[in-house]
Amino acid sequence: MEGPGLDQKQIDACRALSKSIRRDVLKMTWERKAAFIGTSFSCADILGVLYGGFYHQDDDLMIMSKGHGASAWYAALAEAGAFDRERLFKEFNVSGFHMGVHPKRNSLPGIRTSTGSLGHGLGLAAGAALAKKANNRPGRAYVILGDGECNEGSVWEGFLFAHRYGLDNLTAVIDRNRLQSYAHDDKVLDMGDMNEKLLAMGWDSVSVDGHDHAALWEAFARAARGRPMAIVANTVKGKGVSLFEDKVLWHYKWPEDEHYEQALKELEQA
Repeated sequence: MEGPGLDQKQIDACRALSKSIRRDVLKMTWERKAAFIGTSFSCADILGVLYGGFYHQDDDLMIMSKGHGASAWYAALAEAGAFDRERLFKEFNVSGFHMGVHPKRNSLPGIRTSTGSLGHGLGLAAGAALAKKANNRPGRAYVILGDGECNEGSVWEGFLFAHRYGLDNLTAVIDRNRLQSYAHDDKVLDMGDMNEKLLAMGWDSVSVDGHDHAALWEAFARAARGRPMAIVANTVKGKGVSLFEDKVLWHYKWPEDEHYEQALKELEQA
């Protein structure tokens, strides 16, 4: 079944949701001295479109395979009404609560798998999609992967498995920011043209600007028949704040007061 058609009001709403996600992540990481702001900012637009127009809590499954993007996922869930938004600032990265820097299974509404040990999310999503088909259950399985995570062989086994079983109720999004934890991916293990690789493996795959809400919307709305769907979302790590963009330091570092003020100003002006 095709997804909802392109509507400018909905696109604007998704754009506003992405902005809110970045603003919430900035405050969370600044207040709680937590890492991974770069990877959370790079997937904020993906999450804005997914939760702004496509994800259905009752029927769908979402897995943040790149678990270090958890702060953006928490913010998306809160902004979408899964739980009180104020919990983001009271519980994130606080001992004794359930909002760690990596997601934990059943810790919050909408989080049904633990991730952070990279390379497993696609396999989990493919298994869930297969179970839905076997039991004639509605809904899709969505999974967001990091491109550095795709260095893992288990990810490519998952791609092959999904094609083998014709999992057309599975959508995998690769956050293609080209910057891993220590360097750009061409200096670590060059993944090359990931869209061409996925097409060759039998997936219905499309490469888009991962910060273009309309392009992301059209990609999520594609109706793959008998094949799993992949979106290679070309992004910039730290997108939205010039201080953070494409800098490996912000994989690990949290914003200090001066960084917070500069970043907040840029986000408000965007």
